[in-house]
Amino acid sequence: MRIRNSHHVSRIQAAICLLCVLTGNLLYAQQKPVNEYLNLSFEELTNLDVTSVTGVEEQWFHAPAAVYVITQEDIQRTGHQSLAELLRLVPGIDVTQASSNGWSIGARGVKGNYGDSLLMLIDGRSLHDPLQSFISWDTQDMVLNDIKNIEVIRGPGATLWGSKAVNGVINVTTKTTRDTQGWFLSGITGNHDRANLSMRYGGQLDEDTYFRVWTKYANRGPFKKPNGSDHHDDWDLHTSGFRIDTQAPDGLDWMIKGGIAYSGHMGDMDKEPITNAHFQHNDIISDGAVFDAYIQGTISKQVNDRNKWSITASYVHSVNDTLTDLHLQRDSVDIDYRHRLATSENQLFVWGASSRVSSDHTRSNNVISYDPADALTYDLGFYIQSSTNFFDDHLSLVIGSKFEYNNFSGFEYHPSIRTTWSIDNDNTLWAAVSRAVRAPSRSAVDRTVTPFYADASILAGGPPSGFYIPLTLSGNDEIKSEKLIAYELGYRTHLTKALSLDTAAFVNDYSQLISISQQFNLNNNLGGEVYGGEINAVWEPAPTLRVEAGYSYAKSFLKGDLSEDVEESYPENHFHLRTYLDIGNDLECHGALYYTGRNETFDADPYFRLDLGLTWHMNEHTSLSLWGQNLIDGQHLELSDPTQRSIAAEVPRAIYLQLNLTY
Repeated sequence: MRIRNSHHVSRIQAAICLLCVLTGNLLYAQQKPVNEYLNLSFEELTNLDVTSVTGVEEQWFHAPAAVYVITQEDIQRTGHQSLAELLRLVPGIDVTQASSNGWSIGARGVKGNYGDSLLMLIDGRSLHDPLQSFISWDTQDMVLNDIKNIEVIRGPGATLWGSKAVNGVINVTTKTTRDTQGWFLSGITGNHDRANLSMRYGGQLDEDTYFRVWTKYANRGPFKKPNGSDHHDDWDLHTSGFRIDTQAPDGLDWMIKGGIAYSGHMGDMDKEPITNAHFQHNDIISDGAVFDAYIQGTISKQVNDRNKWSITASYVHSVNDTLTDLHLQRDSVDIDYRHRLATSENQLFVWGASSRVSSDHTRSNNVISYDPADALTYDLGFYIQSSTNFFDDHLSLVIGSKFEYNNFSGFEYHPSIRTTWSIDNDNTLWAAVSRAVRAPSRSAVDRTVTPFYADASILAGGPPSGFYIPLTLSGNDEIKSEKLIAYELGYRTHLTKALSLDTAAFVNDYSQLISISQQFNLNNNLGGEVYGGEINAVWEPAPTLRVEAGYSYAKSFLKGDLSEDVEESYPENHFHLRTYLDIGNDLECHGALYYTGRNETFDADPYFRLDLGLTWHMNEHTSLSLWGQNLIDGQHLELSDPTQRSIAAEVPRAIYLQLNLTY
């Protein structure tokens, strides 16, 4: 590990000492009464129900996958103010920021090149953009207090969720409207979060119908250049939405929700001047507007204890005008049907069908173009899965597959087999073998990018001629689906009544990954293996103190035409240590230390990050919090792409005050 200077070392030591002070208050904490705001006991925490793995509710401790649950308590006690930042809590997930509004998120040694290998859902609605093939993390905002939990699967989830869930699934579940009655107001101000204001109201329409409406405004400051000056990538975002739930006595429930997100200022990034006479750069301004709107409805029917079905449909309209003269507009319709049927006490079937139809309209600029400019894409799917229990539920076997058809790669299939051995109430062993593919997107097939013009003499190595030709990265209509065969093994144990351990190991065999050829075209010549593992421990020695520590390792052996550095494009090592400490009935202390290893490809040094927080519950309706983030360094680099001309943006230290009101 490379440490920049002795001052850096001393700050790290001070940070570790400060965390030790928090965790060392055990004797003091044991003398204090249980804080009413610490709402999950250790037993409840290790027996949370999850649904993302097999499509039915099951205890996290016995789930046959590497799954982690971010609870509402975690959201309240870590101080993170976005969905992307919350994922830093998850072992095996790498979260980096390249700018104030730009996140890059990957799992288990791989980040998407021209698409994202993670699928994100909010209440069953996919956030994947089929046109640009990524998740717009900056526009995915909501009142974080309305989240029930976030289930994060590390590893393939394509058997249930389809071709975008290659390396993982992020499933956000929000609270029902019955659980969000009354007013909630939140205000944040600080040196980076200049203003972050949330307001939500929940009410009742009749005996069975509840609703909530909400709005949020966030204004975030710029990152820093290496010399300490502003990067000019400050931005703002307005979001609003509603939700209505009805729980009918006959078991037929329905939910409808909708929302909008708008920003007229998404932030620009300062550019480095090109000093090489062989090149000229296509200059565009990346400070424009985005607008997203959606409407979603779900109907579900609990026929009896063994039979339940649901239908979810959504419509999304998205407009992106962030780059000069480039216009991207997308309209998508998704329909998903799921049916659960238990044929006996030991046999359960889950099956369903899904469809996505997306229409997009583009207007090109001098850098990015799509041919054809307008297109209609679709993805149709059907899945079936069987879960069987043996030996008084000590052994379970889950077998299934999803079958899909899309207009880029045709027919695809995603089989998996998973098994769980519940040795006893305190020990669970699980294993899985899965196949997942990621179908090509419009960006990989139809998009052309021309970031540079090169002097014609560059090929001959001569002096500048003054005659420039475009350097163009072109899509390829012969691109195939990326493929993954994943082998996973996991073990969970309660070592004591206050200490639990969750471990997982994996070997991922990739083939036909999209890469860049020597002719500067896209192809499928990247492949190889990634192996690694994660370990996470939770210790609750007293009702008022919880400590969590996690470590993950991922080593890549991927090779392609121009991919000599791809093995080093993902940090091999990640570590986190978090503490939640209650002092009396009114004060909460929060501490988190994160470590991320060096990223060789993007020239980012290893770094420690320290976050600290203090929350005072003034009464049952009011809380006041003081947060400090990235406290070790005044600023640090997380991601810098040498292929771009943007000046490196460094994450600044942030201090902010938060006031929450509920009534």
